[in-house]
Amino acid sequence: MLNDYDIEFMRQTRSEVIANRTSKINVKYSDVTERDPFTGEPIGESEVTRQVDAVVTEISTGVDRDLDGGIEVQTGDLNVSISIEQIADIADKITAILYDGKDYEILAIDKKGIGVDNRYEIIARLIS
Repeated sequence: MLNDYDIEFMRQTRSEVIANRTSKINVKYSDVTERDPFTGEPIGESEVTRQVDAVVTEISTGVDRDLDGGIEVQTGDLNVSISIEQIADIADKITAILYDGKDYEILAIDKKGIGVDNRYEIIARLIS
């Protein structure tokens, strides 16, 4: 059974577990640039990019397609793991990932961790 000490230990050592396994990627998200002065409703958005460190794994299935948590994944899709601290403020706004000079759309994004959320796991598909 996990106790609070175990959970804290796993949180503190995550950086050691992923050391030398991360790549610099850019996450793209939409941000409100202007709001209506009377209602406060957003009336303008722009695409913003943020560079983060992530563990990126290219999915290679034995067949052309496979299921991962109910998502149909294909060879060439990405499994991306990003520390929660890097994108917690924009996670629900992320629309795409730029990795290795290619754009990927987001198929799924979930919080993950044992005992406490410590990362986002993203499944992404090549779009260009």
